Amino acid sequence: MPVSFEEFRSALPHAPARDAWGLVLTDAEAQQVAADEQASRAWYDYLLATTAPVASEPAAAPLGGHELPVAAAPGFAAAPPPAPAADPWAPAPAESPERKSRVGLWVTLGIVGALLLIAAIVTVFALTTARHWTKIDVPEKPETFHSEEYETGKYLVADDGVSPCAVDQDWTDCIGLMEAEYAGACAGVDLVPASADLCAQHRAEIDRMIAEDADGMYVASLGDFGHLTRTPETATRQVSNDDAEPAVTHEAVCYLGFLGECE
Repeated sequence: MPVSFEEFRSALPHAPARDAWGLVLTDAEAQQVAADEQASRAWYDYLLATTAPVASEPAAAPLGGHELPVAAAPGFAAAPPPAPAADPWAPAPAESPERKSRVGLWVTLGIVGALLLIAAIVTVFALTTARHWTKIDVPEKPETFHSEEYETGKYLVADDGVSPCAVDQDWTDCIGLMEAEYAGACAGVDLVPASADLCAQHRAEIDRMIAEDADGMYVASLGDFGHLTRTPETATRQVSNDDAEPAVTHEAVCYLGFLGECE
């Protein structure tokens, strides 16, 4: 049973109804046709003409005898006849902007993901192959020294060659003066070898005079043994200035041979 015009007009925006009637209209076109009564009437007449029982005479076209009894809404062309079979070699229909947008988004996400993966691989490789080394910020300062004079603990003895005795002096008194010179310079100290020899000569001379001493003896002449003078022996040594300073360093890291602190 044919639908009424109002039923047709109200069902026209629904795709299942259009597909059942064989009407080739998009949703936007169907809504515009339904909103226009004249256009709706033309499409309704077309539906009735295409679904009417076969008669002895063909149904007259509603638009001046044309075989396509379809009146279009303002801005629409008349509905075309059924589309021919699809050409397998025809180009695919253009994708909708929304589908293109989704494809572009996935492509962008894929590129970003690949870049992130590459960055992660490079980072792991850089960390595992990093070279650690000690970098010198301030070189080591070596210790310096200065010369210093010091006493060795030994003594020097000098003989001035002027005898402490006098001619015609009592022999025993002269021995006493010689003993005093020896005791003041040679006794009880550590002498350098040359001074030890000098003091040994004085000791031998004093012992000779003691051996020859007798009552009534006087000094007839003065010998070569004179006054003795003792002084500490000194030497020079190198003493540290205590100014050595260690090098200032820090641990440096070199990545991939050119990033960070590389030699």
